[in-house]
Amino acid sequence: MNEQAIRKTIDDFHTFCRYIAENNPVLTKTKTQLGKKDLFEINALLHFRRDVAEPKYQQESYPVIDLMFQLCTGGKLFRKTADAKGRILLTSAPGKAEFDQLNHFEQYAFLFETFWCTFDFLEIMRFGQQPIEEVIHTFARSNPGKQLKKGAFSGRRDYDPLFSYWSSLVYYFNYFGWCDFIPVTGSDRKITRYDDSIAAVIPTELGVNLSKTLAGQEIVRWNTHLLKELGFYRGDVRDDPDFLPLYKMMAPVFPGGAIKNTVKVKPQVEKGSYLFKVSVLPGVWRKIQLSHLHTLLDLHEAIQDAFDFDDDHLYSFFMDAKRYSRNAYESPNCENGPYVNEVNLGDLELYEGQRILYLFDYGDSWEFNVVLEKIDSNGPLPLNPKIVEKKGKAPEQYRFF
Repeated sequence: MNEQAIRKTIDDFHTFCRYIAENNPVLTKTKTQLGKKDLFEINALLHFRRDVAEPKYQQESYPVIDLMFQLCTGGKLFRKTADAKGRILLTSAPGKAEFDQLNHFEQYAFLFETFWCTFDFLEIMRFGQQPIEEVIHTFARSNPGKQLKKGAFSGRRDYDPLFSYWSSLVYYFNYFGWCDFIPVTGSDRKITRYDDSIAAVIPTELGVNLSKTLAGQEIVRWNTHLLKELGFYRGDVRDDPDFLPLYKMMAPVFPGGAIKNTVKVKPQVEKGSYLFKVSVLPGVWRKIQLSHLHTLLDLHEAIQDAFDFDDDHLYSFFMDAKRYSRNAYESPNCENGPYVNEVNLGDLELYEGQRILYLFDYGDSWEFNVVLEKIDSNGPLPLNPKIVEKKGKAPEQYRFF
């Protein structure tokens, strides 16, 4: 497989990274994603662009940009940080320098491995069974260049969500050079996510060959989000000493010897004291200081003490500040993990300005907004969590009494 098959993928990714480095776009406050203006400008520079006339769409509406954003963060090439004004930016991480030293085949393999292992497919697959195996096995037995119509993946002509509400998967595989597609055209009415937006999918030679390589590898053994959904949150098959990294499995598809290296930078413990501002009502907050060695359990107990609550209910920390998201750590008595006492703050890859939702008591639903205001790498480490500042009277926990 020659370099032409992956050229657009690599070119667009470098274009995306270059825009981030040169423009330092400020991420949105609520979702910490790219803003509409930056999305519009990036889109105009890409091979895999959306046909839009004005900057009025959010990041989810640009499947390829959203994918590259997640490849940058999931692959540890960029990380979110706060500037002096508290604005959240993407800044280059040590992994980016390693990535830039790879050849184009190695860069492609790293990006696809990041996609395969860290992408949250569960955000897409909200209905029915996972379609990833359907895509892989269908491509593996297809002929390059032959159109696949509705029903080719699901086996049902009346129902094939890859052509409607799972269509973002087609955009992702198109970006990686696995397929082309023909969009639905000629309709005057607005197409919703439940309508067919794709008329046909056309596998490429690269897509067919890589699908044959992965056809015997269940993605649930690789993808961290799927593993966590099944309860295997402590690790995955990569802990096995006989584990073969995905980039090495992909190597035979490309020219001999082209893929030898990958990005090997591992996450580092962020040492220091962590200052959290915890708000429960407007004008009612406490600032709590902990060290990188403390856990979310310690933070939970400190919040309970700070607001004089009785620690008598279940609770969760939603790390993306989205209530009931899967990006959460649970109290030790919950049925499913991961649990708050199993990881130190320094291992969570938190960033200054990060917002966390602490939900206590699922009945009364006390919501505490937690913001990491500062990580001080030079100051003394607190041996125990301590309240360093407070404002407002704590509310009554049991208001009905």
